[in-house]
Amino acid sequence: MKKALIVLAFALAFASMVSAQTINVLFWDDAYPRTLMERIPEFEKATGIKVNIEILQPPQVFTKTSVSVSKDRTDYDLVCVDEGNIPLFASLMLPYDQWAPGKVFKKIDPNTVTPAMLDVAQWDGKLIGLPINGNLYVWMTRKDLIENPKYKADFKAKYGYDLGVPQTFQQMLDEGTYFYENGIVSGGFGPFNGGPAGVFGEAIFMWESYGTHFIEWVKGKPTLVVDKAKAVQGMEFYKKLMKISPKGAETMAHVERQAAFCADPKGVFTQFIWPAQIASYEDPDKSLVAGKIVYSAPPAGPAGRFAVRGTWAVNIPLASKNKDAAAEFVYWWASRDIATWLVEKNTVPARTDALTDPRFAKTKPWLAAIADSMKYAASRPRFNEVAQVQDIVKKYWIMGITGQMPCDDAMQKIIDETKDVLKKAGY
Repeated sequence: MKKALIVLAFALAFASMVSAQTINVLFWDDAYPRTLMERIPEFEKATGIKVNIEILQPPQVFTKTSVSVSKDRTDYDLVCVDEGNIPLFASLMLPYDQWAPGKVFKKIDPNTVTPAMLDVAQWDGKLIGLPINGNLYVWMTRKDLIENPKYKADFKAKYGYDLGVPQTFQQMLDEGTYFYENGIVSGGFGPFNGGPAGVFGEAIFMWESYGTHFIEWVKGKPTLVVDKAKAVQGMEFYKKLMKISPKGAETMAHVERQAAFCADPKGVFTQFIWPAQIASYEDPDKSLVAGKIVYSAPPAGPAGRFAVRGTWAVNIPLASKNKDAAAEFVYWWASRDIATWLVEKNTVPARTDALTDPRFAKTKPWLAAIADSMKYAASRPRFNEVAQVQDIVKKYWIMGITGQMPCDDAMQKIIDETKDVLKKAGY
């Protein structure tokens, strides 16, 4: 009996060692993590750590994290969290200063992360995980259209100024209207119907551009500070853009916007892009406009330029039994070697040294635009009840910009129902 117990103990110990060398990772689905997956076998070989990956659409990542991670248990050793959801999960994650030093790969200095992105994973005075991608609005405009001699001459004769990359909202509307009248839709404007976070980002972009914040932290609590008149102006302007957007824009998510820009020879004149998606736009096997795009910071609204951030952080749940192995994976992922390779593959990591590498200045012109956009980085409001508020904004923003109800009424609904959420939360 004693011998059997000893054998069982050794078996359990061995099983524990094996499980400690396997980590479960939850990825969001876009070009950036899918590109990274190509190199994961190298990490596994270097460390002996096996990486099991689950990759889901961003709204599903939020749902899966909500049901699969708690203080006492977790299905994942590493989860990717969109910056707007950091407050919801911060208490469940191991602060970065408590992550173990790497055994094979050196622990990453947070100062290697570009400053505009580093704030993403900060919550309650702590760095909760590590921002991992350089993600914020970058503008793209069809170079072949704005340099077409006929279009240039016709536009200047009608509007009195030169056709070019839109620097202001008014210029974007003027040029978009001109192209729309010539059979080319203005931009891939649509409410990101794939998920509320995207709609919320568009709303924040317009409200900030018209001079109003939506929710700010005041005396230690999230407070509704929106100027309704300015917010309505932003919504009304977006409604104008919708009128010169692709057919079916009211139901577009990222995939449909991308198709509208890339798949039609006439294409789309101008729209914003998340950096991780640039690879698809510049791939001649997937895009009819590869090599015909000029990148820039977003055009300025009446109150200035704003580039909404959409960065993800990687986080280790407190309940993970494989924290050291998970940290090792992040150190490999965020190393300069991998970051530089990700840039080479036309995706955008969060490391300053990789994004500013002079080797890429000519071959990857969007990097300069990303750096310019980072000067105007704007975050979405962050607080525990943000998911409820995003749903409210999505519902009424879409109704307003598509004409289902007056923008003034839609904005009032957003204000009233947001106040109710904050009141019920005890703020």
